[in-house]
Amino acid sequence: MTQSTLVDSPASTKTATSPQRRARSPKRTSLHTDDYERAFGVLECCDTAACVVDFKESVVDALREHFALDHVSFFAGATFHNVFGDVTPLTEGKTAKMLPEYQDRWARYDVFGTPAAMRQLVSSGVSSLAELTSQGPLPASAEAYVRHFLISTWGMEAAAALRLELPGGHTALVGMFDPQADKLGVSELSTLRLLSRQLSVICRGLPVSRPQAALGRLSERQRQVVQLVADGFSNAQIAETLSLAEDSVKKYVSRILSATGCQSRMELALLARSSRI
Repeated sequence: MTQSTLVDSPASTKTATSPQRRARSPKRTSLHTDDYERAFGVLECCDTAACVVDFKESVVDALREHFALDHVSFFAGATFHNVFGDVTPLTEGKTAKMLPEYQDRWARYDVFGTPAAMRQLVSSGVSSLAELTSQGPLPASAEAYVRHFLISTWGMEAAAALRLELPGGHTALVGMFDPQADKLGVSELSTLRLLSRQLSVICRGLPVSRPQAALGRLSERQRQVVQLVADGFSNAQIAETLSLAEDSVKKYVSRILSATGCQSRMELALLARSSRI
């Protein structure tokens, strides 16, 4: 990936600076060398992910390392609104301790689920608490979430969400929180907006799980065996179909189960069918 791929396209720049949208658009700034280096650092951490599970971990670790953000969460869902109901999000730092109360009481009032935040997340990939409050009063429920949950209970003065596109049209929101109100400034948010696009490109083509990623690394012969297992063939039938000894088929199946982490032929068959191998 070259630095030119990280520069806003003329079309996106024109939209952001259009007179009709200027009042609603987040404040933008030109990226400097340090910003690009930080963006490249994040992309390098995430570009080698073999599946979405690995990608989630890479994103969270990269943001903590390159943005010095200790409190990060990764929520995912089939739609934007489903994201807030993710029951098994990835959490780091204080977000792990925040999660039970958030799920029990505050998820429906999340400030990044408000219409204003949704518009920012869809149009630019990032929304921050500072930007939202600068536009005017928050809805009462979102204001309560910010005041009582984020600030009073957990001391988080800064908050932002990064929207990512996942395979199958699913959506992710990466939450970033910090006790310092100025932790996520204009430069950081502009860099995150750039990363929203680039990280989505990386993630959309990944298999969802590690076993699915393992399927993609199988040899052609192993994939043939998997397909026949998925079709319900016995070892003897596979041996006859592929002109192999039955003992060889047993070894193939055993190695494939080990490589994918599947515990049985049935689990392997279901994995193969869901992956359309």
